Amino acid sequence: MLERFLGIDLGAETLKIAELTRVGGELRFARRLLAEHHAQPGPRLQAVLCGLDWESVRGAEATGRFARLVRLSSVPVKQAQAAGYRFLHGDGPATLVSIGSHGFSVLELRESGVEVFRENSRCSQGTGNFLRQLVGRFGLTVEEASELCAGVSDPAPLSGRCPVILKTDMTHLANRGESRERILAGLYDAVCENVQVLVKPRHCPRRVLLIGGVARSARIRERFRLFLSRHDLVLEPPGDEGLFCEALGRLRRSRSC
Repeated sequence: MLERFLGIDLGAETLKIAELTRVGGELRFARRLLAEHHAQPGPRLQAVLCGLDWESVRGAEATGRFARLVRLSSVPVKQAQAAGYRFLHGDGPATLVSIGSHGFSVLELRESGVEVFRENSRCSQGTGNFLRQLVGRFGLTVEEASELCAGVSDPAPLSGRCPVILKTDMTHLANRGESRERILAGLYDAVCENVQVLVKPRHCPRRVLLIGGVARSARIRERFRLFLSRHDLVLEPPGDEGLFCEALGRLRRSRSC
């Protein structure tokens, strides 16, 4: 008999669901779903679950900013990321760089079995929400801004470590008539630099995966590729599994599975 399990990630902007199925003792990643909830996470989740035949689900786990809206247990971020990666890619060493709506982190899964986790401070610079606010000043979505600045070779110089200074720099450049493309390229590069502070090239495993919504940006990925190559580290090819790593990992760690 087919058994179904759902990992639910109720984030600040999106709802992500990873579904595992088990037949004869073997678990498989059967389905993934991503949807904007437009500040209505509860009703949106309810509608989605109705379409997924919730009554037949054997077990479920929840995570994300709005996970408190559902009566499901959860697993810490570090454990979820590790479990999600291992389910998808096996037990080899790797470095996971997560850039999401409300935070970013680096998890080292070392060959010795040691796991080292670092995450950002309370400063919002580098998060998806921070990007959304700033690109919104140009009337763009994060995806539109990413596409617009992807191929810019001479980005505008911005002070990336402080959100207040960064916003001031962007306003100043825009008032001077600087192109949107160069300003946005500078913004995305500043985000990369802020996240890269958490990467320790001398100690982290050589294989690096970018996970989280912001990691889908072509410019973010290219800047990371260049940064990693300078330190003899390798960026794994893009794939949408990274969007569901935490949801899948929380589910994978569930006792029900």
